[in-house]
Amino acid sequence: MDEQCFYCEATFEDNYHHGLFIQRNEHVDKALCPDCYKDWLEGIKE
Repeated sequence: MDEQCFYCEATFEDNYHHGLFIQRNEHVDKALCPDCYKDWLEGIKE
């Protein structure tokens, strides 16, 4: 099933990349394309 990236809105087939975000004081999983997922992970490391 195709998913849409939370950041760049690109459509991708794999649903293995997810980021955890806080919205309305709740943790939510959002689908991320492989490139945005990599950027998101590197942002956490800093």
